[in-house]
Amino acid sequence: MTERIAFSRRALIVPLLVVAGIAALTLWSAFGGMAPRTAPQDEGARPVRFNMAWLPQGSMAGIFVAIDKGYFADAGLDVEPVRGFGGMRTANELDQGMFEFAYLDPLSVALSRAKGGKVRMIGGINMRLPAGACFVRERHRVERPADLAGLRFGAGQSSAIQALLPAWLRDNGVDPARVEQIQLDPAIVVSSLVEGRIDAAECWLGNSMALFDKAAKAKGVTVGRIAYADFGLDVYGSGFAAHDTLIEKNPELVRAFLKAAYRGYADAARDPKAALAIIRKSYPLLDEAVTERQIRETAELMAAEGGSHRLRPEKIERTVATLQASGQLRDFDQSAQLFTNAFVPMGKQP
Repeated sequence: MTERIAFSRRALIVPLLVVAGIAALTLWSAFGGMAPRTAPQDEGARPVRFNMAWLPQGSMAGIFVAIDKGYFADAGLDVEPVRGFGGMRTANELDQGMFEFAYLDPLSVALSRAKGGKVRMIGGINMRLPAGACFVRERHRVERPADLAGLRFGAGQSSAIQALLPAWLRDNGVDPARVEQIQLDPAIVVSSLVEGRIDAAECWLGNSMALFDKAAKAKGVTVGRIAYADFGLDVYGSGFAAHDTLIEKNPELVRAFLKAAYRGYADAARDPKAALAIIRKSYPLLDEAVTERQIRETAELMAAEGGSHRLRPEKIERTVATLQASGQLRDFDQSAQLFTNAFVPMGKQP
C-alpha cells in the first residue's frame, strides 16, 4: 500500500468512525430493535419473528400493512418485525434459529450455505437487482462501468453484492484493481459520497436511492446512477427466506406467512400513501417523501417479472456462477437448494 493510499484511508476512516457512532446511536434511539405493537394480538396466535435485514423503511411496508390490516392475525400469526444489520448477518441469525423469516438475498443465502448454513429463499420481492453505482454529477461522469476506473468506490461492509463486484467489472472490461473498494458502515455511505470522501457508492432502489437524492439536494449537488443490471448483472435482489427445518416441519406456517405478506405488499403497491401512513404509525420519525418513494420503487421491483414472485432456476444459477467468477463458492453444487417456489401464492411456476 502506498503512502498516499494509506493516508487517504486514514483521513477517510477516522472522522467516519465518529460519525458512525453518532449515527448508530441516533438510529437506534429513533427506531429501536423491534417494531412497536400497533394493535392487540390474539393470545392464541403463533409468534413469528421477521428480520428486516436493516432499519424499517419503505421496502418493508407490505409487512406493516399485513400487520395493520389483520392479514397475519387472520392466519393465526403474531408477526414481530425486527431491525437487521445487513444480509450476511441476517442469514447467520436466520440459520441460528433467531427468526422464523427474513428479508434476504440469494447472494447471502449462497454464501451462508457454502459455510454449512441451511437457509433458502421462499419467494421474491426484488425481482430485478435494485443495486447500482451512484456518483455526484458535478464531480464525475459515470455512464458505464469503465468510468469507475480510478475512483474510490464505497459500500456497506455487510453488502453481499460486493463479492460480485470484481467479476462484474471484469465482465465489463475493467481491471478490478483500478477501482479502490472501500467498505464502510452502511449508516455513513450516503454522507460519504455527498461530502466527497468517496467518488462513487453502492446505492439501492427501494432503499438508499431516495436518501442519496435528499442528501445531495441539501448539499446543492445532484446524484447520478448506473444500474448493475443494465450492464450484465441480471440476478435477483432480496426476498423472503426461511430455514430448511421450518420449511420441512411446518410448511403450512410458511404458506400462511407468505400469503398474508404478499397480500400486504399488493395493498401497498395499490395505495402507497395509505401504506406510508401505516408504517409511520410504528415509526413516526420516518421521512414521508423518502419512505413513500421507497414504497413505490419496491412496487416497481416486485412487478419486474410480470407480477410473479417465483424465482427462476436459471437466474439463481447465474448468481452462483457470478460468485464463482469472483473467486467465491468453489465446488459449490447447491444451486437447487438456494430456493423453493412451493409456497408462493401468486405468479406462474417457471
